[in-house]
Amino acid sequence: MQMTDIGPKEVRIPGPIVEERPLYRFDGQPAQRSFVADLFDASGVGASPNRPPDDDAVRYLTPFLANDLAAVFANVTKANVASLNPPVRSQVPASLLPQFGRPLWDSVSNGQLESAMAVTVPRVTAASGLAGEHAEGADPADGSMTVTAADSATPKPVSGQVTLNRELIDFAAPALTDQVAFALMQAAWSEVVEARIAALLDGLTVTTVGLVGTNAALDDDWQDLLIPLQATAGGQALTSLVLADELYGPSRRAKDGTAGRRIYRVGPGGVLDVDGIGGVPAWALAVANGGAGNSYLFNRASVHAAEMVQRFRLNAFSVAKVVLAIWGFSAEWCTRPADVRRLTYAAA
Repeated sequence: MQMTDIGPKEVRIPGPIVEERPLYRFDGQPAQRSFVADLFDASGVGASPNRPPDDDAVRYLTPFLANDLAAVFANVTKANVASLNPPVRSQVPASLLPQFGRPLWDSVSNGQLESAMAVTVPRVTAASGLAGEHAEGADPADGSMTVTAADSATPKPVSGQVTLNRELIDFAAPALTDQVAFALMQAAWSEVVEARIAALLDGLTVTTVGLVGTNAALDDDWQDLLIPLQATAGGQALTSLVLADELYGPSRRAKDGTAGRRIYRVGPGGVLDVDGIGGVPAWALAVANGGAGNSYLFNRASVHAAEMVQRFRLNAFSVAKVVLAIWGFSAEWCTRPADVRRLTYAAA
């Protein structure tokens, strides 16, 4: 006898199979609910003040956070989310951009120009009797001050441009050639302003002090310059010391006459500690770089520089090229030449 199996069978019914969407998804595909919206609604955050939490959002969100959230993100790695993080332009790290120093700019009183209009500035050439002991019931005698009103701080223009292929501009990080190019343009700008401050100092009519010799002899001249300033009214305010290579080199190499030790300590950036005054090497003062080879000791509040820098990106005039441009003004002036000492150097 043949037996027939009449047990349960899997019945396949033709037609679509409906699968329920996940409650929340984090891959950009549709889900039942928005995770971010439920977070806001469950916390009561919204446009209306003191908005109560949404009960439905709390009911969905609470068990998901407790039981399912860790599993959803368990397999998320940098590799499998790469498609969600396309290459984008970002800022170049400062360590990759060209670095440049501005020793003269940093040593004077500096700031920003508000306009390109020339400004008449006071230059005090003499002052006396401006304050004294007061006598009861008597007005003080008039002081004396000579101001030259003809000095003018005239902003002078600075400009530059560079043309780059558009493909260089459109490269994704870390190329960003336009940022590097503009940093180089800023460095070139600073060189122009440094040279202008050097020209201002070299053009002043001020007290000149000559330093001569090497080693101990040079140190003696430094002492002859600095010690009397401590006994001179306003002398202690002369704390900005910028050195041309003509004086910086011999001073840095100066040694005492016994142990052969360096007389002046060297700090970060090559700054010389000259009896407590930081001597900053300033390349623009050197003859080799267009200066007169003079160094200067001055009151920072009496020597000024200001600038106004603008950047332009001109990309609407050509398909193949992008033009980067820099434009602006700088002005340099001195309000009190008596606060400036010009230092010359001779080896013998």
